Amino acid sequence: MYDKFLKRPLICAFTVSVFFAAFSLQAASFSPAQLTAATTEWLEQQKEVPDGAQSQISTLDSRLAHKECNEPLQFSFAGPVYNQATVQIRCQSPQPWQLYVSARFTQQTDATLSVRNIALGSLITADMLTLGQADLRLARGSLVKNPASVIGARVKRSLSAGQVVTLQDLCLVCKGDIVTISGLNSGLEVRTVGIAQMDGILGDQIRVTNRQSNRTVVAEVVAVKKVAIKF
Repeated sequence: MYDKFLKRPLICAFTVSVFFAAFSLQAASFSPAQLTAATTEWLEQQKEVPDGAQSQISTLDSRLAHKECNEPLQFSFAGPVYNQATVQIRCQSPQPWQLYVSARFTQQTDATLSVRNIALGSLITADMLTLGQADLRLARGSLVKNPASVIGARVKRSLSAGQVVTLQDLCLVCKGDIVTISGLNSGLEVRTVGIAQMDGILGDQIRVTNRQSNRTVVAEVVAVKKVAIKF
């Protein structure tokens, strides 16, 4: 009698154990949205992704069938990592499968944008530019961070509406421009007027002819139609 009494709990316990063991062996099911989210989380931990870059994932099609896997998902880069990359998701059990997710990396920074189309040779005015955001990794040239700093500059190549403006698109000093030459001589600031002999952007060393002495000197472009020399 006691044997029967003791056996019943043991049988129940064994049955429960078998049930949970079977449940634990069932494959987890992942929706397209869950796989996309898991890829995003994985990317945040990868050193190949540039510091400060934001990942933009191409969302998997919601009509894609759910994927089952009873082991941890495996992630890897399928190719080199530059401004974009392809991530491979793999699973070997219960049935082998793999998916690919595209990712793009951006690094936003302040930049000057053209408000409208600007023709080659135009002089920049305040209403032509605005301050916005640009992807630093895609920028080609030195970004203009302050629109006011290039007002009066001449456009060297046409700009389209919404385009990021770089110093390479402009000449702060153009050949033939009348420029202000400034410099320090014995602690005193000296200013005179000259004629630029070549184009230049911020920081360029260009030749400028002093209109009074007719002497040509090398000066640094410091602003629109302004250069500086060291005596």
